[in-house]
Amino acid sequence: MSNVIKERYLAVLEKISSSEISSGRSQNSVKLIVVTKGQPAAKINEAIAAGAYLLGENYPEETVKKIPEITGDVEWHMIGHLQSRKIKHIVDHFKMIHSIDRDEIALKLDAQLGAGKKVMQALFEVNLSGESSKSGYVAWDENTWEVLCDHFLELMELKSLKFCGLMTMPPYANDPEESRYVFKKCRKLLNMMQNRIGATNFNQLSMGTSLDYQVAIQEGATFVRIGEAIMGKRIYR
Repeated sequence: MSNVIKERYLAVLEKISSSEISSGRSQNSVKLIVVTKGQPAAKINEAIAAGAYLLGENYPEETVKKIPEITGDVEWHMIGHLQSRKIKHIVDHFKMIHSIDRDEIALKLDAQLGAGKKVMQALFEVNLSGESSKSGYVAWDENTWEVLCDHFLELMELKSLKFCGLMTMPPYANDPEESRYVFKKCRKLLNMMQNRIGATNFNQLSMGTSLDYQVAIQEGATFVRIGEAIMGKRIYR
């Protein structure tokens, strides 16, 4: 068995730790989600053997097919745009969804979970750049944030979705510094929500990928989603 995935995994963990220290954050304040979409079960099992236990997927049907071949105790996190007809595939296998990007999904997922009978952690996905190709609640204009926060508070009344923070994706850029403004805005919006709620349990920021996760950590990320830097090139369907 090749040690490449293990070496990459440990290298990313080291960079995460270094970023935490340089940013004045406590150790283990950032959780690593290994993105396994498009990857075969054998490679995923290599990552698990290296220590990975939080796995991110975009395609629920693909995930469900792979699960019987996966060894070890893992948590599946839904990190991609979810089609309403595929909600049924995530309720039994996924611990958390990072990509609640519209009301339809929140309402249908809550109903599928049983409106309180089963609870799933969730994040609101926000589009902070205005890029049309990005999913998420429209949030690039800070003047709209008061209304958006009010709307999020209404959705937080759902019984089966435990909303605990925000997720965002910046526009693609070769220079990680180009993503910093989006991460800053996401943290600012999170702070606004915390002030509105008056509680500290809305405190998660899912942001940062293989290209820019160290900058994301500097700006407050609590989850980083790393795929190719650990798993290598994915197999596109």
